[in-house]
Amino acid sequence: MTPRARHTNIIETVHTGFGTLVREDYHGYPKDESNLYLVDSENNVVWFAQRAMKDDCYANPVVPVSQDKIKCFSGKGWECEIDLKTGRLISAELVR
Repeated sequence: MTPRARHTNIIETVHTGFGTLVREDYHGYPKDESNLYLVDSENNVVWFAQRAMKDDCYANPVVPVSQDKIKCFSGKGWECEIDLKTGRLISAELVR
């Protein structure tokens, strides 16, 4: 299954045991929705990744940490660790 973009262009996909992680281009992406999300095999959104700041976006490549977590840096300088089962932040550290 090839994911379909919701709003902009797909920049990155990562296949996981929970579904396919999608990161869309943040330029032009709605500010009220995370541009990093997980879809199932039918392209249904399972979750949107929680953000450290409501108006932030995920601007850098996803880094797998383990089978159930990833890291991704935000546009405003947050290093975010995200639970792949839920999309919730495990931790967020301002590194900028």
